[in-house]
Amino acid sequence: MLGYAVAFLSVTATLLVARLQFNLQAAPVSLFLCALMFTAWIGGLKAGVLATVLSLLSFKYYFLAPVHSLAVDSAEIPRLVVFTLAAVFVLAITGAQKRSEEKLRRTARELRTNIEDLNRTQHELHKAQAELAHMTRLTTMGELTASIAHEVNQPLTAVVNNANACISLLEPASNHSGEAGPDGALNLKDIREALGGIRDDAERASAVVGRVRQLAKRAPVEKSLLDLKDVVKDVLALARYESVARRVTIRTDLSQDLPRVCGDRVQLQQVLLNLVMNGMDAMNTIEESQRILIIRGRRETRDGSSGTLLRVLDAGIGFKPDEMDRLFEPFYTTKPHGMGMGLTISRSIIEAHGGRLWAEPNSGPGATFLISLPAGGANNS
Repeated sequence: MLGYAVAFLSVTATLLVARLQFNLQAAPVSLFLCALMFTAWIGGLKAGVLATVLSLLSFKYYFLAPVHSLAVDSAEIPRLVVFTLAAVFVLAITGAQKRSEEKLRRTARELRTNIEDLNRTQHELHKAQAELAHMTRLTTMGELTASIAHEVNQPLTAVVNNANACISLLEPASNHSGEAGPDGALNLKDIREALGGIRDDAERASAVVGRVRQLAKRAPVEKSLLDLKDVVKDVLALARYESVARRVTIRTDLSQDLPRVCGDRVQLQQVLLNLVMNGMDAMNTIEESQRILIIRGRRETRDGSSGTLLRVLDAGIGFKPDEMDRLFEPFYTTKPHGMGMGLTISRSIIEAHGGRLWAEPNSGPGATFLISLPAGGANNS
């Protein structure tokens, strides 16, 4: 109804203007065409058709002989036909433009909706990846239960032994009467050393618990400038007892000029720990003397930018060439009880840090997993 009202009002306004500005012989065709264009744009195609009909009737009645009559003079038929064709052409062009604009608006709305859906999907994906990474860390910690218990139990045992030693040293020092004996000075020195040992062992146990808590807790990603040598040190501390139990020798070859990287400490520990555990798993069936795992780190320059290249080399069973591309696929695993998500999560973590994670077969036995990370900070370029 609004469109029809626009058609009636626009043609009426055009007719009034034309009657005021033009005589009967000068037909204001352009004004009627403008009215058609305006009506079709505002009111749509049906309103434009109504405006066309009203314009034709008005044009004939007021501007074509005989005026004030709907009868058609044969001499005026060409003008009437030209006006009709022009009106239809304007109506078609305006309608096409209107449809194009509506289609463009609809596409824009759909695009905004798709972008919002994509943002929500990405948010849910990041959330799912974080949950999966956390679950993978917990699984790894479960595998290291014996190692963690041993790493905590050792310093606690030392604390107990040193505490007992202090008690034993204090008893003769007091001669059971509260006075220092002749060897009191010697006892105080031994007590001081024992107390220092208690402090060191307690700090060692606290450090192990702290590493475990870091890996086990669910926390947001917090990137900072990291020294990868410290990350390697923490991972080796967590895997130390496991490597001893499996008779695996872990060697490190880290350049002193390794640039610092910007990353999340826990996530990078997770990746490296996963690679170390995988390397030890790959060497379960070979001779103990050959179970050597090497972590090597070098500064690298790629595309003019400085970075770090870490290699984790094992001497295990390796993998077939056709398996190399599948190693990082979700749920693909060569372990009897593996989830097949460790390497997938590790690659996503490294890529989120702007780096790369890939695997290469060794020239001899075993395989090498490589981590390339860009340097972080202006001082590392």
